[in-house]
Amino acid sequence: MDLPDLSIDQLSTVLTAAQTPEDLYDTLSQYEAQACLLQNPIDQPSDLLSLFYSTFFFSHLLNDKICEARMMTKRVPEDLSHQDPTLQNCLTLLQAVWQRRYDQVYVILRELPWPELLKPVVSRYEAYFQEKTLKEVSNAYGAIRPAAVANYLGLDTASAEKGDPTFIRKFTACGWTWDENTRLLHPAPITTVTEKDTPRSNELSQILSLIGNFKG
Repeated sequence: MDLPDLSIDQLSTVLTAAQTPEDLYDTLSQYEAQACLLQNPIDQPSDLLSLFYSTFFFSHLLNDKICEARMMTKRVPEDLSHQDPTLQNCLTLLQAVWQRRYDQVYVILRELPWPELLKPVVSRYEAYFQEKTLKEVSNAYGAIRPAAVANYLGLDTASAEKGDPTFIRKFTACGWTWDENTRLLHPAPITTVTEKDTPRSNELSQILSLIGNFKG
């Protein structure tokens, strides 16, 4: 069956209808050929191409396709990628993700301007990035400073550095331990969450629930 014509309304429909990041990526992949035929700004407003490529970009990140995202950005019309603010923001984000500059990732996602249509997928990626980072931290560290945890997860580093009891309790309630003498948190490793792994799934959700309360 033929795809509906690419338009801003259709992009909105695709974003709403996609139940998983994989669905979003697969659908947008099918639209790239149409986008390539709409690269003449005389025939088509550049905001459609900007929204398409930026949405497609985030669908790559949501599927952890970082290398593929880099390649995709090279297929964007050069004039558009150099002049469009949203695509420039995407390139800035890609660099921060590639270089694992965690604090900058959150600043870019939260503070740079994003079009209204794109904001839900930007928020979705922030949640995905936090969850992915939390798993990495939990499995990589035997002990870690609270401020470092806050930096990784986009939380308030000042409160964490002071050993805010509320901050510490959020983690200890989910299986982490706190050493008052060394002022270090000891993470509890998080395995891959499955539907059958309800306790671990609850742990992850409980830890992530603090993020909204401690954003810097």
